[in-house]
Amino acid sequence: MTHFAVRIPGEGLAEINGELLFVQEGGSVHEAVLDRLQRHAQERATAVEATVNDGPSGAAFVLQVAPDGSSRLLDPTERTETTGLAPQSPPAPALEPPPASAPAPVSAVAAAVARARAAAMAPPAPAPPPQPTRPLAPELADRVAHINALTAAGRIEEASVEVTALREALTRSAGTEHPDALEARAMEAYLAHLRGDHREATVLALSVARILCGAGDPGAPAAVARAAAAWQRLEDGRAAVVHGGELLHMWNRLRGGGRLAPADERLARRVRAQVESLSACV
Repeated sequence: MTHFAVRIPGEGLAEINGELLFVQEGGSVHEAVLDRLQRHAQERATAVEATVNDGPSGAAFVLQVAPDGSSRLLDPTERTETTGLAPQSPPAPALEPPPASAPAPVSAVAAAVARARAAAMAPPAPAPPPQPTRPLAPELADRVAHINALTAAGRIEEASVEVTALREALTRSAGTEHPDALEARAMEAYLAHLRGDHREATVLALSVARILCGAGDPGAPAAVARAAAAWQRLEDGRAAVVHGGELLHMWNRLRGGGRLAPADERLARRVRAQVESLSACV
């Protein structure tokens, strides 16, 4: 397993195998280290290890990071040897490993690892069903309630047929960009997700987000985030690169208008890293 040497001499500074790691202003050096190690793991399609010297005290521990971003602290007995099957990195400096019974060092990196590991072990949460953003006409509210009842009863195929018919009718009568037609399309995307058709769910959610972004709608950032939730389940690498590029383009437009919250920026960075990794493989 490829091994890296990480040194964090102080807040805002880090080196990986002697190479200075630049951290964006306002960013966390520890999260930047984790992101870079995850990228190395993605490039090798296998987990990597790193000996981390954190802070002026020189607290040292061994960290393993997988391509999906899951991370864990290794007991000294778990250390693996670097083999010739992957490009080898310069050897880490000799360190005295802590006793096997010693607790993991309390550091910002360890805390970040715990958060990353917890997030990676938890199954990805599906995007919540879209909620109407305004009162609906009685006849439309009745149809939406019927579709929701079918969904709650697990009759997903029937609900999908109903919502597609509703979206087509609204599109014909009011136009593709009418709020009612867009909400029906968002429901259609959600039901496609429940059916396991993640390609259709992504395409539908992206179309809603694209229209809202173009209209300057305040709900655009949330719509892009919902599209990203569908996108992350795509299994076709080429489709993921194409649709990931659409997500990044919309985030750029929203960023230019000062409409991205910190959570949106973090999501955009994760998607960009995944798209860059996939682009190297397809």
